[in-house]
Amino acid sequence: GLRDVDEEEARLLRESKVHVFTMRDVDKHGIGRVVEMALSAVDPHSNVPLHLSLDIDAVDPRVAPGTGTMARGGLSYREIHYLCEELALTG
Repeated sequence: GLRDVDEEEARLLRESKVHVFTMRDVDKHGIGRVVEMALSAVDPHSNVPLHLSLDIDAVDPRVAPGTGTMARGGLSYREIHYLCEELALTG
């Protein structure tokens, strides 16, 4: 869930056409639905095992105090755990 994105980062993301989900998306839809949408975007037929490279900056600093992004409102422990569980199910 993106948060605390500066103007230049936002511009680069728009230009790259990378599909992104913000913390607002997580708040609005819940982590389960956001994971479903993300998996559908990268593997619409659910037939490829996926590898997760997790940027700790996505996690709330109260859960991951070593993060370089000290902006509050990141993913909770349970949201990150759920994300890992769901990606593990891809094989």
